[in-house]
Amino acid sequence: MQKRETSSEFYLEKLVYFQKIEKSIAAHLNLSELKNGIQIIRNEEGVRENEVEIDYIWIVNIARSFVGWGNLFGIKFKENKFREYSNPEKLVQGFLVSNSQGREDFFSLELSDPSHDIIKSFNFNLAEVNNGTFLHGTQYEIRIIAYNIDTFINVRNPNTPEWKEWETKFWTLGKQLAIESNNIDMKHIFELI
Repeated sequence: MQKRETSSEFYLEKLVYFQKIEKSIAAHLNLSELKNGIQIIRNEEGVRENEVEIDYIWIVNIARSFVGWGNLFGIKFKENKFREYSNPEKLVQGFLVSNSQGREDFFSLELSDPSHDIIKSFNFNLAEVNNGTFLHGTQYEIRIIAYNIDTFINVRNPNTPEWKEWETKFWTLGKQLAIESNNIDMKHIFELI
């Protein structure tokens, strides 16, 4: 008889999965790790070259039954100065798609105006998501890292007004990134092919 996984074991596997996603996004963006606050940027020899300051990070893993999964993210950088470097305020948005064979597709865009970030839509009722139980559909695993908050939120098939508003903005961003990247996997996830 095969041992069944407990909910605690399943939750720990999700945490390990998100750590891998965070490390991969950080590596693609030449950051040592994904965390808010000061990030030291080092050159190939390990010498401190610059410092940037991260205000917040959000990552959303979207998993669609019988379609696939991927990770969208947003990282808001604060304006800061380090030695001769003047780092502007910016928002980096993108996605990371990986498969079981180890292939990763990464795409990101830098925006100088972070005022339209999806983070402003993260103001929903956390105790009320939907009125029924759905076994299939769309699941979102949300990771938010900011000053004084570090959290995971898992939600399946949200249908309350606040969640639907967030979901609409999330899908708009996902479709935009999929089109700009011309990535087939992301286009498939966001129903563009």
